[in-house]
Amino acid sequence: MLDDFIKVMAMPQDVVEKYRTMVPDELIQIWQNQGIGTFLGGYLKIINPEEYRDLLDSTYFRGDLAVPIFVTAFGDIITFEENRYLRLVKYKDGVFEIILENFLFFLKFLKDEDFQKDYFEIDLYKSALKQYGDLDYDYCFGFVPLLGLGGQKTVENIDKVKIKEHIYIISELVGNIGM
Repeated sequence: MLDDFIKVMAMPQDVVEKYRTMVPDELIQIWQNQGIGTFLGGYLKIINPEEYRDLLDSTYFRGDLAVPIFVTAFGDIITFEENRYLRLVKYKDGVFEIILENFLFFLKFLKDEDFQKDYFEIDLYKSALKQYGDLDYDYCFGFVPLLGLGGQKTVENIDKVKIKEHIYIISELVGNIGM
């Protein structure tokens, strides 16, 4: 279902069962058939929502309504909310936005360059890959200093950082999203 998917591990069956009624059937199929891993050239990571639940609850004002399903190469979390919306929680920028109301459309549009430019930072990601190399699964590219503390969104200000720890640091130093 996902082109260029690289599997890191299987999605635990208890997680699949717990979230079966909270996420689209197509995501359940991805979890069962492909598991946890990366796609879109490594830009997006399929995550175990249980591993990001506490983080999302404490850093995002809609955390109790949101199921974390993907993380970007820049540590932004894509959530599935209210059984229909895909939202992008951009910790590095301090904002959130609705991407789409339909998961199937999201999967379809992932291949569209205009869609990628609207929601993702693929060009910056490619430059960061060229300069710093591939990311381990639990790492993302983070801006140093943080954007909210005056950092610049340039490849020269990027470092490889642990995803969850980086989000907690952003939340502590710059603030939570929507709270």
